Amino acid sequence: MIKRLTTGFTALLMMLSLVTPASLPSPVSGPGTLPSLPLTDILKAVTIARQTPATLVTANSFDYYADSVTGLTDESYTTDEINRLLKDYGVFEGPAGMPVEEYKEAMEQEWTDATVYNKKVQKIAINITKSYTYSKIVSFLKILSHRDGVYLFDIGSTTAGRRMYALEVDIPSDKDKQTVVLTGSIHARETAGTTFLLKEITDLLQADTDESREVLENIRFAIVVCVNPDGREGVAFDTANYTYRGGTLWKATSNGTDLNRNFPGLSWSMIRNGYKKAKSISTSSDKIFYPGDYGGSCNETKAMMKFLYHYIVLEHATAIIDYHQQGRIAYAGKAWLTDDHHNRCIELANTMFKTMNPGNSRKYYVEEDNKESGQDGEGSTLTDFALSVALGAKFSPGYGCFVFTDGKKEYPLIAINRLETTDKKVLENANFITQISFEIGLGTKMLGYSKETRKLLSGEYVDYHFDRVLYTLNDFLKSHTY
Repeated sequence: MIKRLTTGFTALLMMLSLVTPASLPSPVSGPGTLPSLPLTDILKAVTIARQTPATLVTANSFDYYADSVTGLTDESYTTDEINRLLKDYGVFEGPAGMPVEEYKEAMEQEWTDATVYNKKVQKIAINITKSYTYSKIVSFLKILSHRDGVYLFDIGSTTAGRRMYALEVDIPSDKDKQTVVLTGSIHARETAGTTFLLKEITDLLQADTDESREVLENIRFAIVVCVNPDGREGVAFDTANYTYRGGTLWKATSNGTDLNRNFPGLSWSMIRNGYKKAKSISTSSDKIFYPGDYGGSCNETKAMMKFLYHYIVLEHATAIIDYHQQGRIAYAGKAWLTDDHHNRCIELANTMFKTMNPGNSRKYYVEEDNKESGQDGEGSTLTDFALSVALGAKFSPGYGCFVFTDGKKEYPLIAINRLETTDKKVLENANFITQISFEIGLGTKMLGYSKETRKLLSGEYVDYHFDRVLYTLNDFLKSHTY
């Protein structure tokens, strides 16, 4: 609570400076002093500050770019230059990294307030069997934002021009909250993430029980229910045009890029000596698993980069759960993490499954991250990027992706291999965030958005107790110190 009040006061000070007209005669009396404004301007600033969420003020004033770059390179290396630097560790095979100009634009893009203020709180019912357009999903988010402590931010646009939204649930509390990031439907055909997350947070906010209030008092949630609105809408309502040759449902965004391979994280495009390039990666946008023309090439990726950096680095998120389909498994941690960090991710997944699995013959289980992760050029996922920024990695304009640094040199992931055994001093500012990715459901019939699929997904939600996920997460976080 102290932190949020402090941030709010900072917001007021910033508002005071923003409303200072250029025509005012010498409002500043000395270095570091507040402007001497007319009372009407001060009252106006107070009003604006009260209506402006602290997160939004930070999002539009903090220098994310300067905070997130290594400061050791300025311009992009050529492929030959990268391979000379990597010769002792492996090779760079492309696609190219993210141009520094685009990275800067991504981290400086403005967020706008989509919160609906001064409206009566409404109860809504999310029915997984029903068909919802993305516009309807957004309308639900806006209704949720009627509540005190629930904010909705427009964080960017999609490839096709739709707006992307982040819901922040930060109910007033005198407790030292932990921040949790939740994301869904980065893959077009994996529609469960959107409706499951929307139902989980809606039901939690509306439960009004001692248990639900405890969760909301302990956790600040930062949620993007749908990372890929264009792809989801295409699969749901234009299925014929969002299907690969051979009949497989579309996985990418509208331009054919697999967003979950497009992040310029630590594992971008590099292949460690002794490993072969992942066979799954394609070189054409009309085929599945296309990582994009270059790192961070998609609007959706750029919007999510700033979102993740804000809540993981500035708000010190302690957990991130990414909702996917299908397989009834969870990917927990990464093979290149420290053992303690990796094992805590696995522990969270197994804790979840103790709640989810009872009464079901087919159980959810943890799929161990394979040793090639981050070493075989498969691209960089949303959770790869999240862990990159959490562990203190920085963007290298030279490599066009995130690297570890000791302040003197840049170390791509393949130069580190495993954080458990490296002798490089690169974890001085690490936040050991707990990460899992759910793979919801089993079988291709649960992919897409047909009437049959929605019915199957509704059964999955009930049978595997997804209504208890956020409660179980709260119990886990209470028992772990960060």
